[in-house]
Amino acid sequence: MGKRLYPKLAWQAICSNRRFYVPYLLALVGNIAAYYIMSALVLDPGVENMAPGRPIAYMYVKVMMTLGMIVALLFSVIFVLYVNSFLMKRRKKELGLYNILGMGKGHISAVLFYETVYVALIAIPGGLLLGAALHKLVTLTLYKLLRMPVPFGVSLSLPAMALTAVLFGALILLTLLTNLRQIHLADPINLLRGGQQGEKEPRVKWPLLVIGLLSLGGGYF
Repeated sequence: MGKRLYPKLAWQAICSNRRFYVPYLLALVGNIAAYYIMSALVLDPGVENMAPGRPIAYMYVKVMMTLGMIVALLFSVIFVLYVNSFLMKRRKKELGLYNILGMGKGHISAVLFYETVYVALIAIPGGLLLGAALHKLVTLTLYKLLRMPVPFGVSLSLPAMALTAVLFGALILLTLLTNLRQIHLADPINLLRGGQQGEKEPRVKWPLLVIGLLSLGGGYF
């Protein structure tokens, strides 16, 4: 089987499942853009001098944006892993048919690899471009809220871009490793029946619920 077939099958799979992939890619682009904006504000050395005589203003911005970066990254990890699990469940029958028609698990893994590459090539540059476009707007709004002189010009934060690309690239790589593990542990029959399995009823985890309520109350306080 030629190596050129895998990228073609991967792109066809994305196109045929576009009703699932398009919302996933759009949400991923939005997460990447939001993370870039927050990291650009934190890593921009010029922000320290945006309010001469008012160092506490920069401290507020840096602390809030740093917390925002942590929360956004945690949310992105949960979101991406959950949506990836949803996509894989919908595609198990398709992958099972590939296996029955003669494609080994190594071939299926190659298709999944190229799908992940396509997702990364679309989501990461798209998110960084959107973040760069909105970064100036967010910065101007922030200066306005803090009643500071509004600067002119548009600047790109290369360290923030690199950090965002590395973190979300690692997150997308994690989804690939999760998918490959599922494929290698499953047999063709389970793959064919994977899309027919119902969702499990969620269970309330009381320790996490209590921690969440306390954290929410503490945040509002």
